[in-house]
Amino acid sequence: MGEVFLTARGVAAAMFEKAGIGSKMEFKLAHLGYFDAPASKGHHLAERGGLLTHSLNVTKRLVKLGESLGVNWPRTESPYLIGMLHDLVKCRCYQMVDTNCPDKGYKYVQPAYAGHGVCSIAIAVELGIDLLPAEVVAIMYHMGAFGIGKEYTDKEFYAAMSNYAPYIIATHAADWYAASVDEIDTNPVNPVNPV
Repeated sequence: MGEVFLTARGVAAAMFEKAGIGSKMEFKLAHLGYFDAPASKGHHLAERGGLLTHSLNVTKRLVKLGESLGVNWPRTESPYLIGMLHDLVKCRCYQMVDTNCPDKGYKYVQPAYAGHGVCSIAIAVELGIDLLPAEVVAIMYHMGAFGIGKEYTDKEFYAAMSNYAPYIIATHAADWYAASVDEIDTNPVNPVNPV
């Protein structure tokens, strides 16, 4: 795990450079627990470092999807910022409760705001990361229709889609694909290919 984790962290550093937030942010993110947090409590990458791996997977997918769909990002850094920061709140949502089981001993703590997209944006702002409106919307609505009724209303979602559909669709697809396909070995319930 140590060598793989260091490699993932090195790739993350490169992604943060491409996102335009550089290595200065690495210390702040490490302090938040970004490199240690799981991606989920009991689904995809529910293990130490899972958030980092998931964020890297989403970023890679988002860059590829953006290219293949012809998404006109507001800036070159957009898919890197969105992919690496879309689940930033998970640094605060998952707290280790069983130190004897560091890969599975987490509990979920409800975020202070309504949805995890909104919380992720708030944390990015706290860290001093400047996001453009399209990036904010892509992060806020990255759960797609799955977030309706949980994180936002249907009217909010469809209003956002009317102005920012390419960013929301690409981000949601990249997140879903990463969690449900790329991370299949750590995702026991896969809706595409149940095992």
